[in-house]
Amino acid sequence: MKKITSVLLSSALVAACWPTGVFAQQKTTKSEDDAVKMEHAQIGIVDDATSGYKHTTNPDAQWFSQVGFGMFIHWSIASVKALDLSWPMMAGTQIGWSSKKPTQDSVDRYVAAGNFFAGHHCETDGSCITPNQYWAMAKDFNPQSFDPDTWVRLAKEAGMKYVVFTTRHHDGFAMWPSNYGDFSTKNYLSGKDFVKDYVKACRKYGLKVGLYYSGPDWHFNRDFQSFMYYGVGRDYKNVPSLDADLHARTGVKTEAKKQQHYEEVAAYIKGQVEELLTNYGKIDMIWFDGAPDIPKGNIAWQHCITMDQIHKLQPGIVVSPRFFGYGDYKTLEGDKSLPKTQQGDWAELCATIAEPGWGYTKAPLKSTAYALNMLATCRANNANLLLNFGPTKEGVFTDEMISRLHDMAAWMKVNGVAISNTQPLGQAEQASTLATVSGKHRYLFVMPDVSNKLKAPVLPQPATTITLKTPGAVKHVSMLGNNKKIDYTANNGQIVIQVPAAMRSANGNVVDVELKD
Repeated sequence: MKKITSVLLSSALVAACWPTGVFAQQKTTKSEDDAVKMEHAQIGIVDDATSGYKHTTNPDAQWFSQVGFGMFIHWSIASVKALDLSWPMMAGTQIGWSSKKPTQDSVDRYVAAGNFFAGHHCETDGSCITPNQYWAMAKDFNPQSFDPDTWVRLAKEAGMKYVVFTTRHHDGFAMWPSNYGDFSTKNYLSGKDFVKDYVKACRKYGLKVGLYYSGPDWHFNRDFQSFMYYGVGRDYKNVPSLDADLHARTGVKTEAKKQQHYEEVAAYIKGQVEELLTNYGKIDMIWFDGAPDIPKGNIAWQHCITMDQIHKLQPGIVVSPRFFGYGDYKTLEGDKSLPKTQQGDWAELCATIAEPGWGYTKAPLKSTAYALNMLATCRANNANLLLNFGPTKEGVFTDEMISRLHDMAAWMKVNGVAISNTQPLGQAEQASTLATVSGKHRYLFVMPDVSNKLKAPVLPQPATTITLKTPGAVKHVSMLGNNKKIDYTANNGQIVIQVPAAMRSANGNVVDVELKD
């Protein structure tokens, strides 16, 4: 997952100040959706519309469309310095992700100065880091309080049905003692196997086991890639390839050396994925994030892991589409990608509880009400919500994260029947609000205004009126978790429900319209 906040400098400021690296900053936030698209391009996420692949019909995989709610866990060596995973080591993002592009002359000055972080917010908060400095955090990564049992227990209590754990991000550090490559817990932490302990916790609490795995590995690929954000080289002339110290490279790899490396990448990726899908028993999901560092169409792809091999190792597994260009479901990322229409097939939105950041960055957290609004929106539109939490360097959730999860647990205890094992309204029905269906029940969400992500709504919430058009006859109308009478009228298939202020809560409510048989 990726960092989405960037810094924009006006071209005039850039041209005048980049040579010295000392200047006033003008901050602008790039559209989250645009930033995500550019990050996906960097790591090779594409949709292969020609594949003809349909989602798996294996009975063991059909849980995915019904669970509704899951927990994402982004955690790696970056937590040592409370940095987001991987992306802080990539230079040039302040240019590539900005909405107002600098001029070629400005970039020429920037390159000549050799300060490839110039203009990035890291210069003001002290978070600038080269790839080699980033990877050096592995020596200090020693989580004494690592406790996946607590993570998964909190997820279960919050009504989540599956968990996805980051086994290796783009930074290349494998969270298990891998026999492939030289950057895993086998080389550090005396071979501690974080994946094993995580899987054990999932099994203890009966949650589906998901493993995140990045196709790109910037550590394994460090001598063959540039650590300048690719969009800068795409959009401007005379941009150097940067090494792992963010110095301009002077040598060029021969085609023979490149091809040898591509084959090594294929064997490395295949070996690690096979370890993950062989050493830990049944795995319910593999959450790929990006394609391997092999050019499209290169023969080395024939020696990498294939979809058929994955299904031979784990017949009932659910596979994300971010590796091959096709998979079992549609992935949506970030708040701006919240589905506004019903998804035609399996779908999932991944989003963060932090604002912003996937790993632990000390960023503020979104309110419980905001997260539950996202959940209701996803379920009303036939998608799951995979909500991310980033543990600290000690391997624990902060008190604030735990508080959010406790709030979600309380809400789901009352309203979870409207989330899991439900579908969107059918074509014959319409509601004035978000709604789901389960048998004879129509669940109508009465959610608060959450235009401010970080600020919790306050009571009293205003009285409101919601409607449902249905050909069915009403048997009963009630609010989940509330025994008080709720007023409604039903005429010619139109149900009008009055929700008084006194019955509304700060985190949202669900009205249950039960139809007759």
